[in-house]
Amino acid sequence: MINARIAEFASHLANYELTEDEICQFIAENTLSHLQVQGIFLTEITNRQTARARASFGIDQTNFPEWQEFPIEWKLPVTDALSEKRLVWVTSLPEWPEEYPLVAQVEFPFPVRTHIVTPILRFNDSVGCFGIFSKLELTPDEETELLLQTIGHLISLNIYRKERERAKKESPNVTSLTDRQVEILVHISEKKTNIEIADIMGYSESTIRQETIRIFEKLHLSGRNEARRYFLENKDRFGISARSKGELPSSREEFAH
Repeated sequence: MINARIAEFASHLANYELTEDEICQFIAENTLSHLQVQGIFLTEITNRQTARARASFGIDQTNFPEWQEFPIEWKLPVTDALSEKRLVWVTSLPEWPEEYPLVAQVEFPFPVRTHIVTPILRFNDSVGCFGIFSKLELTPDEETELLLQTIGHLISLNIYRKERERAKKESPNVTSLTDRQVEILVHISEKKTNIEIADIMGYSESTIRQETIRIFEKLHLSGRNEARRYFLENKDRFGISARSKGELPSSREEFAH
């Protein structure tokens, strides 16, 4: 059973170009479907020594703004998993253990009995973690722990493989952007927030945030203000100078000119 689930997940990562939100969705709906996962999230460690939300499925992150980024020093299941490089298993929900008073008031939009957080390691260092919420009261067992740890390893390999490939292939020019990234850049130039862009384009806020980070990386930009200036200065190269600012070229061929 566990080998089949791992093989299916590894094959899906290898054969499909998934966003991190889509990876979370596949894990919840397929790899861990037997655990009746209600929500799942990916969190990363920043160079400021904070934990920052990176992707999710089944969780509306706009309902939890205080958990989008927080200090590693806070006492939470996430920070314990990250700092101690161990799997954290909470089976007492909806009541949180006394050791985690900061999350005692968290209310879930779905029934939850178990919370498990698994560290994601890179060269034996924690670089992030993924957490699941299940409506089942799950008892810790060796097979499930092994499955979760293997998922963490595969996520790590997938994320860093993509980052290496992007670093090799991408150059700081407009032709390196996908159609979706160009549209997001247009909205950024209009000073829209990630939440507003998500509403307009029909994606999750997390997906827009991830794509925004990729835009900054591709164009070697430091933030939204610089992105706005870049777009306005290079608008002709995007093929939309003769149209309204919010429209996109009819095909990617126009970006080459």
